[in-house]
Amino acid sequence: MSEIQFLNVDLELESKHDISALVEDLKRNAVVLHYDKDEYRELARIEASAEVTSPNKAINHLCELIESCSKAALKQWLGCKKRTFDIGFTSGTAPKCYSQALDVDTLLRISAIGAGIEITLYPLEK
Repeated sequence: MSEIQFLNVDLELESKHDISALVEDLKRNAVVLHYDKDEYRELARIEASAEVTSPNKAINHLCELIESCSKAALKQWLGCKKRTFDIGFTSGTAPKCYSQALDVDTLLRISAIGAGIEITLYPLEK
């Protein structure tokens, strides 16, 4: 029987402008899963490198990293048209009901830095 479980939180960034300073600052204490640019936009997907066991811990860790960025990186952060914490879960057949709450303080912190939340559910693999 497969269990529903929290996987991770990815920080997804998209900008029409350069975000290289932001990615450089974040990669000191996070894992850059993807960083790509073309003539129209720059995209990055970043994951907390710390051991995270809940969405709250992962998001707060990533918020700390963003809040401690250089001025140049913070300027790039504000220029991003997408700043999203993507919370990932694997699907499963148990338990019958699964919930994962975000603390009010975490929600306020997300709002304070101008980010959003997305939820991704990964299907069971056969």
